[in-house]
Amino acid sequence: MRSNPKLVAAIVLMALGAGLSARRWIQEPRASGGTVGAAAAAQCSATGEPGTRCELARRASSIAGVPIAALGVAFYGGVGSLLLLAILANVGLQQQAAAIAFRIIAVGVVIDVILLGIQLFIRHETCGLCLATYGTTFLTAALLFRPLSPDPGVPSDPPERRMLLGGWVLATAVVLVTVTVGELWLRQQSRARDLQATLDSPAKRDAYDADQAVLKFQAGPVNTFDLNGAPRLGAADGPIVVVEFVDYLCPFCKQLYGGLDDYLAQQNGRVSWYFKNLPLDTECNPTLSENLHPGACWLARGAVCAQGAGKWVEYYRAAFTAQPENPGPPEVLRLGTQAGLERSSFERCIRAPATNAVVAADVAESIRAKAQGTPTLFINGRRAPLWTYIERLVTAERERLKL
Repeated sequence: MRSNPKLVAAIVLMALGAGLSARRWIQEPRASGGTVGAAAAAQCSATGEPGTRCELARRASSIAGVPIAALGVAFYGGVGSLLLLAILANVGLQQQAAAIAFRIIAVGVVIDVILLGIQLFIRHETCGLCLATYGTTFLTAALLFRPLSPDPGVPSDPPERRMLLGGWVLATAVVLVTVTVGELWLRQQSRARDLQATLDSPAKRDAYDADQAVLKFQAGPVNTFDLNGAPRLGAADGPIVVVEFVDYLCPFCKQLYGGLDDYLAQQNGRVSWYFKNLPLDTECNPTLSENLHPGACWLARGAVCAQGAGKWVEYYRAAFTAQPENPGPPEVLRLGTQAGLERSSFERCIRAPATNAVVAADVAESIRAKAQGTPTLFINGRRAPLWTYIERLVTAERERLKL
């Protein structure tokens, strides 16, 4: 058994190729959403070539989500392990191992030529580290092109050959597992950096929160509501139906009320906005452990009666404009009169059991749909995680419906 200089040189070149590929691999932007520019800039500076363009975007530097550089590490590691094990074998096995390695490297040469052509003639860019790895592949192929001279006095022992191939398979498996674990770790690190950058930037954090809200919204269950007779703003039959559970004493409902008219006017008839009562008042809402908005039940009853008399919009605006504290029948009657309702019939209506039943039915629907606080919005039956994301969520729904 003797070491062949060509094998030793080929092993050195494989180790060099693995190292260069590993450097590219670590510097590449991860598929988890890392910033391409920073990673590309680092890779360009590593080449030491002024003016070199190394902006390897994820779409061109990966195959099925796996970085090409990571595949390069696996390639060089697998071939190198075969040649390294061959040094320990007799000359006959060294020749066979070199022949196997040459065939694999020849495939690698073809792939490298294709990648080089893509870089030069399609993307019009060069990358020093890429060229260096291609060079190691070409040189190794040239070294192993001519068969190693066997020693005729040393036969190729089948058991030893099986040991060589078995060791190579095991070594290659170790390389693949190492590359897989390394890629998962690099992606995790990239996600951690991205998340930290998001948390450090209010604008990025808001965008991240909005994206997460869309994902949560789209994954939620679809609820159905009885909208027969429910008050409505916006389009009569818009493809996007929003159901708002409202409390007329809720400051956030008032905030939403303040911009709702302008928002609906911009939707070009796409959005129908319905209202359901969810007073946060223990008098008519049995789900509450404490009375958050005393008097909200009376305002809800007034809204039911105003809807029945065709004056809900006027009542709705009057209630949010006034927002009385702890209102009772006198305050609700005053709002009804302001909205143009006849006082005596309106008073009979707000005290009627049928009116209480309508409010109770709305509250029951909110419990069934797991509405949480006010305003709780449902967009085509799916609950919005937070009402402040309404524009983003309606846009996502419009895109889903291809409107």
